[in-house]
Amino acid sequence: MHKKTVDTLVVNGDIFTGDRDQPHYRPGAIAIKDSVIVGVGPESEILSSYESTQKVDARGALVHPGFIETHLHMTAMAYHGAPFSPQSTASTKVNYSTLKSATNPTITAAYTAAAACSMLQRGFTLFFEAGTVFETDAFAESMTKCGVRAMVSAPFAWDDLSTYEEVWPHMLPDALKNRAPADGRRVIDQWKHEIARNKDENALVRGFVGLYGEATATDELTREAVKLAADSKAIFWQHQSFNAEFDVEEKKKWGDTGAVRMDRLGALNPNTTLAHMNVLYEKDIELILLKKPGLSWCPNNALGYRITPPNKCWFPYLYKNGVSVSLGVDTTIIHPIGIAGLLSLYLSASFGERLNDADPFYMQTIDAANNVGLGDRLGSLTVGKRADVVIREARDITHLSWRDDTGILLSLSSSMIPVDTVMIDGRIVMEKGRLTTMDQDAILAEAMRQRDLLAASLST
Repeated sequence: MHKKTVDTLVVNGDIFTGDRDQPHYRPGAIAIKDSVIVGVGPESEILSSYESTQKVDARGALVHPGFIETHLHMTAMAYHGAPFSPQSTASTKVNYSTLKSATNPTITAAYTAAAACSMLQRGFTLFFEAGTVFETDAFAESMTKCGVRAMVSAPFAWDDLSTYEEVWPHMLPDALKNRAPADGRRVIDQWKHEIARNKDENALVRGFVGLYGEATATDELTREAVKLAADSKAIFWQHQSFNAEFDVEEKKKWGDTGAVRMDRLGALNPNTTLAHMNVLYEKDIELILLKKPGLSWCPNNALGYRITPPNKCWFPYLYKNGVSVSLGVDTTIIHPIGIAGLLSLYLSASFGERLNDADPFYMQTIDAANNVGLGDRLGSLTVGKRADVVIREARDITHLSWRDDTGILLSLSSSMIPVDTVMIDGRIVMEKGRLTTMDQDAILAEAMRQRDLLAASLST
């Protein structure tokens, strides 16, 4: 039998595909050509059909599609473990509210490269920057140099700050309002700039139409956003229904709960992804089940800010009834990357309806890909999709699956299992836990240097 020649073969893998119809191959193999998966299955079948000069031996370790983080504020990556809360103004000038509005292209480029390294080391090949990077071109250039995917939108996209100033005035320092005035024209022009990136089908960084949300956009701007997203075939996204405070104020302002208002404005559809959605009512649930928007759930935030409880955790119910639910970390100041899967199991069991053990794996792969508008090309190791492949290490017994063909281990412990190799578009961007596209040590040193310089400039 004549074998087809491909660019790369991944062999000897414990492969969890992210495809519920064909979830697992052990030992499995993947054939990759021109950045696309052309074969996946039992190793014996793939090796009998394909040959390649480049073979990547997974050595029996876990292999899975690149995870997709659907809610991340990138600049916060540099401040993980800092002695201040993202929701309170510190007594010094160096606090989250001032830091995120004091960036420049050099700082953003440095932070972005460091963030890309951190995400790869936890098995993520794409992250969704949730509308808080000012220097989007520097962000995109830095991500592209690293060879890592991202989504980006207009920074702080809003045109009405009255509610936000009433509920969370400490989150709106003058510097932030000066850089991101409540001006719909500014926002629309920036959206168009970001979604223009999508003309290149191979672009690693793509644009989306994002509103900051939480009652900061008028009906007019929201309708503009929904129309632009539909016309440009981009995702519409916003923060929504984070906590009871915003929920009360939003109902005062518009007379509707969040999902009801989104539906009234034409935003509740599969082309929309709403982040948080912690405070929901029966009418919201009915509409979500009917209209099927994507939901980006941050279980760590819901627990950390004591939102769930007292509010019920609706996500397992919605997920089991066909709603696409993905996971996000939100701000990494107080939350480590990669624990959302485990916390989603705990939170759902305690205050709602327990997820199945493997559900968080799919929430971070195929469901996440759907929620960023890329479900046709990412999110599973299936023929025809881009070859975004993560190979873990197998250093001890807890790194190896046993009697699991659905992805339970990747739900429970993904953040604790070291990453060996990462491929994006079939290109090896991380090998033996080290970035191959740039000098990882230099990236870290420069990010730390820029962080110290920024803090010093704010302190004077």
